[in-house]
Amino acid sequence: GSSRGIGADTVNYFAEAGASVVVNYRNKEARAQKIVDSILAQGGNAIAIGADLTDPSSVSNMFGETLEVFGGLDILVMNASGGMEAGMGDDYAMKLNRDSQVNLLKEALKVLVDGARVVFVTSHQAHFIHTTPTMPEYLPVALSKRAGEDALREMIPELSARNIGFVVVSGDMI
Repeated sequence: GSSRGIGADTVNYFAEAGASVVVNYRNKEARAQKIVDSILAQGGNAIAIGADLTDPSSVSNMFGETLEVFGGLDILVMNASGGMEAGMGDDYAMKLNRDSQVNLLKEALKVLVDGARVVFVTSHQAHFIHTTPTMPEYLPVALSKRAGEDALREMIPELSARNIGFVVVSGDMI
């Protein structure tokens, strides 16, 4: 999720630092392309790739294109989140915030270079959900984000074997 909010700011910071970046979007191509155009206008290197993170083939295609264009990946920022959207099904929060995050990292391992870094962005409400209550409306998201964090942490031995660092960034709800 890098076409708006924290994700857009993050991708711009990386581009300003000289990184070539992929701006991922699910269905807001024009918004993602605007970010890419801005980065290119400032002399940076960026591409926009549409991928629905809940669709494994879409994720695979995103990383295939990333490999083709950039030859690999040094940093993966896992910023996508959701679960309060109407009409997405009762299991959508878990599907997006746990299952698709695990699949995202598994697919990324095919293009992440040894020594790379993975950053998982979550909320304080999710990170501390087992010790600190949150508002009822956010509970399914918080539980699913924490489940995603826990599942990703289980992959640390595999990441460590390739000297790939894993960092969790927890911020307040947006």
